[in-house]
Amino acid sequence: MGSSVSVLKKRTDRSISFDQKVTYLKLTPFFQYLTSDAVEEFAKCFPGSLSCPPGKNIELESHRIYIVCEGEVDLSTSYPEAGTKVEAKGYLCRKRQGDIVNLYQTQKDIERQMSSKKKKLRMLTEEVITVSSGDTKMLLLCADMDALDKFNRAHPALSQPIHAISNSQIEDRLETIPFLKEVSKTKLGVLAAMCRYEAFENNQVVFEENSKADKLYLVLSGVAKVIAKNPIPPQPPSSTEEPSTKGRISERFVALQRSLECSSDKKGSLMGTDEVVVADLRSGDYFGETALVFNIDRTCSVRTGGKSVFLSVHKTDFVNFLKICPIEESLKEVIKARMVAKLFTLGIPFLGGIPGGMMSALTKSLVIEEIPKDATIFKQGDSGDKFYIIVHGSVKVEAAKKGSTEDGGSDQACLKIGTMGPGQYFGEMALVSGHGLRSATVTSTEKSILLSIENESFKQIIGSNNEIAAEFELRIMKDSAKLKHVLAHSQGISSFREFLEREHAGENLDFFVAVKNFCGDADGANDPRFSKEKAKYIFITFCADYADRQVNLPSRTREELDAKINGEEDLGHDLFDAAMDEIYKIMEKDKFPRYKSSEEFKDFLVRLGVFATEGDDL
Repeated sequence: MGSSVSVLKKRTDRSISFDQKVTYLKLTPFFQYLTSDAVEEFAKCFPGSLSCPPGKNIELESHRIYIVCEGEVDLSTSYPEAGTKVEAKGYLCRKRQGDIVNLYQTQKDIERQMSSKKKKLRMLTEEVITVSSGDTKMLLLCADMDALDKFNRAHPALSQPIHAISNSQIEDRLETIPFLKEVSKTKLGVLAAMCRYEAFENNQVVFEENSKADKLYLVLSGVAKVIAKNPIPPQPPSSTEEPSTKGRISERFVALQRSLECSSDKKGSLMGTDEVVVADLRSGDYFGETALVFNIDRTCSVRTGGKSVFLSVHKTDFVNFLKICPIEESLKEVIKARMVAKLFTLGIPFLGGIPGGMMSALTKSLVIEEIPKDATIFKQGDSGDKFYIIVHGSVKVEAAKKGSTEDGGSDQACLKIGTMGPGQYFGEMALVSGHGLRSATVTSTEKSILLSIENESFKQIIGSNNEIAAEFELRIMKDSAKLKHVLAHSQGISSFREFLEREHAGENLDFFVAVKNFCGDADGANDPRFSKEKAKYIFITFCADYADRQVNLPSRTREELDAKINGEEDLGHDLFDAAMDEIYKIMEKDKFPRYKSSEEFKDFLVRLGVFATEGDDL
């Protein structure tokens, strides 16, 4: 410890009245659980006190917990490194009135750590240096741990939350958090000392949506309800009306933003007309970690479900912890993996075309970019080198439009093409168009978080995927899209089917899809009998004269199919090629032009993030 500061090693008792102890205990998370008849008995569990002027180092006993009653306590750290105890790694955090300073280890934890020898255990418990700070004298209440254990046994209804506060093995709780799993026990002990206990009553607000994000929380006891504003007003019980496409997209985007606060995959449940419970988090769960690395406001609210106690780490303190334990990249990797998983499960069109086996490679290639408000991400005419997915925030897309002046000259006007939000993506056109130049300028309209992937990785992961290629073609061609592009995209098939069923012509598309599946099965089939049975089913359902869902095929084509299917030779994947060509031409000539004028096609383009013309409601 520092030689310039005197050290208070011996505890000094100071007479504190019962009423004063109760006043101090009211400032702690213990008090909300105490019944009126248990207060006096609990206060007796804190028989001693420690008092000293500012500027003194204090050696706290590892088998006790302390309550800060007056003044402040600064925590700094040193820890063993390469066989030497390195001094003064810097200020960590400050404990204030009502905070708990907890260096206590239960007997079980002591026995577990004793396997690493007493010397190492002593080093672990001496990690944190405590110094009385502030302008006033410091006063700590000191717990008698035996008395506290006896109190818990006598009051089983109170024992769980009080035990969670007094005997909690915080290091063990912390190491269950994914981004802390590789952190050494020594450094976890330092982080544990920085944690604060926060107690909440039932249905109390922990933080509100759009409030400043500045803490990570870990649930010790009780329930944390993660609550989002419902993006789509609930329908009356008698209503059968489906939410609009834009409404479903809004719901999806909101769900993506909520994933920034917690990792739960719990399906939301309605709390009222305008709120949805995104997750119920219980003991051992954590939330709010995005606040530790990103400068964005809260994306949802959190309220308690019952009396609750949380551990919290303030962002300022965590930044100090990073100075001795640089785990920021590990934390970002955990958050990034969760972002990609949420994007994948929410049915984002682009990701729907990526096989599950490629998601790991995609996640590794993606980089998180935090973009301030009004920042230009790229300009029209720039060389395209990245593809972007929006996770949080929004961007506007603008392009320069050439015009003429009254004197016959020319000028350029800036045309706003549209805005994009969470779950949408941009930047692919320059990477797939061949010329490699940006066709528009993209600027953030608020603080935003993007996932980006560089050109080479983009082409390796995405370049050979037919569905993604079709999606990019659709975004480029828009109203000029061809039927082959729609039929190459799974959501395009669903959209076209909705239109055809409305026109009572769905059999053509169902035949087309059935044959595509047959071709895939035939390529990999080991048993020719399996292919023949599937071919017979398709023929009976769509092609035969007596078929329930007969498609319009020439008689000669039907006869040739019948002969091949009922012949002795094995069937190939090209069996239905002639029939497929006929049906494709019928759909392309008759139905597809009307489909491109339909609401179904417009909604499909909206789901793909294709902008409408200027002036339309995007």
